Amino acid sequence: MHWQQKALVMRICAGMPFGDGLYKAGQKLFGRLSAAPMSRLPAHAMMVRWLLEQGFSIENKTFFEVGTGHVPLVPIGFFLCGAEQIITLDLHRRIDHYLIRDSLRWLVLHRADVQRLYSSVVSDDRFSERFDVLTEWCNSPSQFLKKANIEYMAPADAAHTGLPSQSIDFHFSVTVLEHIPPDVLANIFAEAKRILKPTGTAVHFVDPSDHFQHQDQSITRINFLKFSDLEWNRIAGNEFAYCNRLRASDYVRLFQGLGFTIKKIETLTDQESLYSLQNGFPIDSQFHAYTNAELSVTTLRVILHLGET
Repeated sequence: MHWQQKALVMRICAGMPFGDGLYKAGQKLFGRLSAAPMSRLPAHAMMVRWLLEQGFSIENKTFFEVGTGHVPLVPIGFFLCGAEQIITLDLHRRIDHYLIRDSLRWLVLHRADVQRLYSSVVSDDRFSERFDVLTEWCNSPSQFLKKANIEYMAPADAAHTGLPSQSIDFHFSVTVLEHIPPDVLANIFAEAKRILKPTGTAVHFVDPSDHFQHQDQSITRINFLKFSDLEWNRIAGNEFAYCNRLRASDYVRLFQGLGFTIKKIETLTDQESLYSLQNGFPIDSQFHAYTNAELSVTTLRVILHLGET
């Protein structure tokens, strides 16, 4: 589907009563919404590997996720790796128990593949113990989430969680932060500082690219940078399409401004976007202060720490 057509569908659904259900149905029929654990679990395995490399332990720790989506795949991954509790929060209640059930069934059928994915980050005994629980309750998502100690909070506000101060070990998200307005992001990370333990850690994987390009490859991954805020709000200023268009350097400034120490960071530059900019791709004036290299970063992965460097 052409990106402008998709943007129109999103705007229409966002403005309709029960548009959420209509949009979900369309995504299931024509989009990418399906039981597909391997769309998320490799990124999660990388996240766990990063944490272990930095000397952090997953075992018996409490995790807090910003942005659950339809299936809590990353929380399930942390459960398999030995986490004690995972709290996952979303602004909208979009969890889909049929998709969770189908995802759990897929995992059971592909146990060997999943075990290979996690072989370097969790012991075989721990994995088998946790996977047996998943297998036993794969047809009952609600019961599985209880057994796995995965708590779902929605609709809820990650900037006002209501959780006790210094009560979680890890604050995390996977391709969620780019959908949150900058002022709200600042409040979310101020809340993260409150609920993280003194030795607490935040780990976030961000996709600061134009998400319309994911399905329409006729545009570049920075296509949305050519629009003014007014134009972009008209195109994508709704709950289904919104992206804040922050660049990786903006996130770094936000995190450091709130007092977080960057323990590890990885950015990936999209070479096609860089080439387009070097050859005159037009961008809105608000992005003129950035270098072409800054504008072309379309992957950001970062570990933040509250303790000493």
